[in-house]
Amino acid sequence: MEKSKGNKLRILGLMTGTSADGLDLCLVEFTDNGEKPGSSVLFSGEVDYPAKFKAAFRDPLELSDEEVAALDKELGAWFAESIAELNLSFDLIGSHGQTIRHEPPHFTQQIGDPTFMANKFKVPVIYDFRSKDVELGGQGAPLIPILDQYLYASLKHDILCLNIGGISNITLLPAGEKLLPIIAWDTGPGNTLIDKAVRSLTGGAHEFDPSGTIAQGGNLNESMLKHLLSHEFYKLSPPKSAGQEQFGLNYFKSIMSRYNSESNLNHEDIVLTLTVLTARTITDSIKQLGEAYTPSTMYVSGGGTKNKTLMSLIQEALPEINCETVAKDGVTEDNKEAFGFAYLAYLRMNDLPGNIPTVTGASRPARLGKICYPD
Repeated sequence: MEKSKGNKLRILGLMTGTSADGLDLCLVEFTDNGEKPGSSVLFSGEVDYPAKFKAAFRDPLELSDEEVAALDKELGAWFAESIAELNLSFDLIGSHGQTIRHEPPHFTQQIGDPTFMANKFKVPVIYDFRSKDVELGGQGAPLIPILDQYLYASLKHDILCLNIGGISNITLLPAGEKLLPIIAWDTGPGNTLIDKAVRSLTGGAHEFDPSGTIAQGGNLNESMLKHLLSHEFYKLSPPKSAGQEQFGLNYFKSIMSRYNSESNLNHEDIVLTLTVLTARTITDSIKQLGEAYTPSTMYVSGGGTKNKTLMSLIQEALPEINCETVAKDGVTEDNKEAFGFAYLAYLRMNDLPGNIPTVTGASRPARLGKICYPD
């Protein structure tokens, strides 16, 4: 697509994360101006996954190749049907897809066959955003830091951005005058272990800890926390990324087999200890940034913002940093990642790089995403 300053481009961004609870959508109108286009959010929303998708995608490593191939088609068709019901108008789609496996430097796999959307709406669909970065030696994640740069980069102040989805990740945007690199990485579990514990311990009555109220009724188990913090992932230096391979079903089962039988440990204790784990791994990462970076504000997004216990633990551990939920020009804590993939699609269609090598470890900047055109 040729660039022409002043052109308007409506892009529908789609995001399905490791929490596997549904499809987040954000319709954005961009006014072309290079890497810093004007933008306006026209619509954002969420469509819950059917029970079949929730069950499959919360434990994706358990799926066979045949099941993955079938789900790829089913999910792509469901994307198209769900979008059609919203009666939106757009020029193209940027679809992250559902991550099934993520094992850099070898490969990354997201599913949700884009041909269904391309043919139904007669627009290009940008998809498979992570593979090119992995091919260049990168982690393929996190990708949202380029959006953080677009939204929050400052000449005078260091800025932190935190996303708490299934996995948590942070971005540090140094003040422009410092000439330091942007850095970002996955810090470890966000909601994934907490959600698994709540579903398991309540027999499926709850899928997550509403407002952190279950954790509030528990007591911290120090020995359990110490064991959890010994995970080898936390010893790795950035760039690094995490997923179900590190903090998925098998890891959760190992935790439960080790601690759920203890007579002095109730369900609330387990949920609280896992909540403290998420908070500790986030705040420990921030405390290790070094003296070169001095952020005083952190913008937080993702489902974890709804967990008041988790947010309080993070703020208490970082008294010198003001934690605020994302709210900027129509971008919120709920739609930020979907907005991000609309922005990444905008970059791809304008032949601009979508990765940041100092973040992912890739050998060079690159255009991210493949393009699926309608038949």
